[in-house]
Amino acid sequence: MEHILNLEQVKKYYGGNSGNITKAVDGISMYVDKGEFVAIMGASGSGDYVKIRLS
Repeated sequence: MEHILNLEQVKKYYGGNSGNITKAVDGISMYVDKGEFVAIMGASGSGDYVKIRLS
């Protein structure tokens, strides 16, 4: 099948001036094939919105 979306070992961190670093996404991989329907769900603050923005 043909992948229309490939995310491999994706990481996204947020940092503030105080030196605190928040991991939104840490090393996820995700593949979506042509014709598939995908739902990304998670609890508030789990990084589900970040995954959509990165794709």
